[in-house]
Amino acid sequence: MSHQIKCHYEVLGVPRDADAATIKKSHRKLALRHHPDKNIGKSEEEQEQSALQFKLIQAAYECLSDDMERKWYDEHRGMILSGGMNRGGGGAEDGADGSTFLFDVMPYQYAGCYDGYDDDDPESFYSVYGEVFEEIFQGEKDGFISEGNIDLEDMTNFDLSKVHLGNSTSKWEDVLAFYNTWEGFSSCLSFAWVDVYHFDDIREAPSRRIRRLMEDDNKKKRKGAKKERVGEVCALLRFVKKRDPRVKNQREKSFREQTMKEAERKKEAVQRKKDIAAAKMEWRAEAERTMAEQETADLNAGRIRLADLDSDDDYDYGGGKRGRKKKGKKRGKGKKGGKKNTIEKEADLQNDIDGLGNTNGMEQDETIKDESGVDQDDDEKKDETHTLPDAEDDVNNKEINAE
Repeated sequence: MSHQIKCHYEVLGVPRDADAATIKKSHRKLALRHHPDKNIGKSEEEQEQSALQFKLIQAAYECLSDDMERKWYDEHRGMILSGGMNRGGGGAEDGADGSTFLFDVMPYQYAGCYDGYDDDDPESFYSVYGEVFEEIFQGEKDGFISEGNIDLEDMTNFDLSKVHLGNSTSKWEDVLAFYNTWEGFSSCLSFAWVDVYHFDDIREAPSRRIRRLMEDDNKKKRKGAKKERVGEVCALLRFVKKRDPRVKNQREKSFREQTMKEAERKKEAVQRKKDIAAAKMEWRAEAERTMAEQETADLNAGRIRLADLDSDDDYDYGGGKRGRKKKGKKRGKGKKGGKKNTIEKEADLQNDIDGLGNTNGMEQDETIKDESGVDQDDDEKKDETHTLPDAEDDVNNKEINAE
């Protein structure tokens, strides 16, 4: 890889602990400065430098704006900037170090390792990463054979040989199969070169317990190394998939299709409502026509429907309650009748009182005239007249008690 690897933070001119807002602001400022449209009047060399710088700016922002990718970049930043780690050791010459089968993917976690998406360019996206994944699988095959295996179909990841990255003209089914297969990547190597205790050390262990502890330590080391390798390859795959224009185009296409389907579903729902409303109206009209025809047929046949009769018609046609007199309570037996009788009784009693008052007055006058021959004094007349209200009060009290 001929391009010099630059740190993403240095390209954007921000510290390593910068927040998302600071990174976005710096990217916008630098992108406007180095955009190709801003450098049209400059020399050809200056335009090429600005285009290269613009590409680095875009790659740096694309990495640091993704939280997961930024975390992975921070953890492996040193290895990426150094161009990868030399996994070979002193025993690489005689093939004793199995780490030589692991293709170093660290330098390719950098957008500057490829140039454009032209299918015919050996430095293009498809050419570079197509070769990278071929090298990864080739290392798996070589390591599998070096461990004493013969049949390659026994490899746990043999399916990787059936898929390829392809180019811009590849069918989407092939592209999808490639990414789906590599997303399930798992190394078939034993990673025995990371053992802390070799075979002789385990065999010379003083006891069975210590021997088992040595073997457990070796298993942990192998498991950790394998997990790390799988993580590196999967991270590379995510890096490539995110920048693959075929994946971007397919997502946009799927989004458009989903939007169209949603609009079609809404349209169908509206049409269904209209159809239901029209069906209801048609049913009502049909019911009204049927009822009108039935009425006409009844009239022509001389039949009379109870619903057509006048409510004031008292004739009993023998078909229902129409024309029959309702049985109810007789008037005058309730509270109103009792009140009327009480008023009449009060009037009769008042007449009796008036008649009684007149009779007493006449008798008294006659008595006085018989004894003295002279009318009573005015005071005596007043006393006699006062006796009448007393009689009236007694009568009123009797009436109240009677009520």
